[in-house]
Amino acid sequence: MNTQPSVLLVDDDVDTREMYGWSLEARGFDVIGAGSVAQAAHLASERRPDVIVTDFTLPGEDGLALASRIRASGTLSTTPIVLVSGRAFVGDSAERALRLFDRVLVKPVLPDHLISELVPLMLDRTAAALERQLRDVRARVARMDHGSAAGRVMTAVEELQAESTPAALLADSNAHYIGANDAACVLTGRPRGELLSMSVWDLTPEIGLTLGRQRWAHFVEAGRSAGAYQLQGPAGSPIEALFSAAAHVLPDCHLSLLHPLPTALIRAD
Repeated sequence: MNTQPSVLLVDDDVDTREMYGWSLEARGFDVIGAGSVAQAAHLASERRPDVIVTDFTLPGEDGLALASRIRASGTLSTTPIVLVSGRAFVGDSAERALRLFDRVLVKPVLPDHLISELVPLMLDRTAAALERQLRDVRARVARMDHGSAAGRVMTAVEELQAESTPAALLADSNAHYIGANDAACVLTGRPRGELLSMSVWDLTPEIGLTLGRQRWAHFVEAGRSAGAYQLQGPAGSPIEALFSAAAHVLPDCHLSLLHPLPTALIRAD
């Protein structure tokens, strides 16, 4: 389930690409290399990387030109882009760089520093996607007139238009699961029937029943919750995920959308 996050690394210097590439791969990233703007734009369209890292100075067009192409692309426009540059930007060029890039790093940039900048960018992008999907589900549910409450919520989840369908766990006000999609079964390593016999804190037993009830009551009252979450697999192994949850999607229906975290994005701190 935890597929490798992909990084498109753009630099015409092979040694630099290999230096960063080795460190990124050792951390668990899938690295795609490119040596020019044209090659990078083609690979970005074809491979849809999770993040793009580019040098400023490239043969022909520069890193600003690449970023402009990516931002103008309908399918790639929100892709995080990091510029690694040996020059400082001032005035108009600095404003343009800030508009186009999510991070501007001035050389020398050690591989560990680069990775420390990429991880929060990719986590933020995943969290934002879960928030958008949660809003989409709520909007779809509001337009439905027929079916059971749980059925309407899970149907709305199935209708999400996304490359990666999030794991969806639906619970009632007693924190017992009343709905789970296929992605939730894969994430938790449990069949749907088993999930529907469990409660929220059965998947997080270290919380304990008393604290679990307190946290659940707070979530139901607050209406929203999001962040990092650790579930427990059938054999006791930890499952790291990001989640976004909304209480009262419909009466007695509280929905959590989850995305598994690959090893590359699990912080060591």
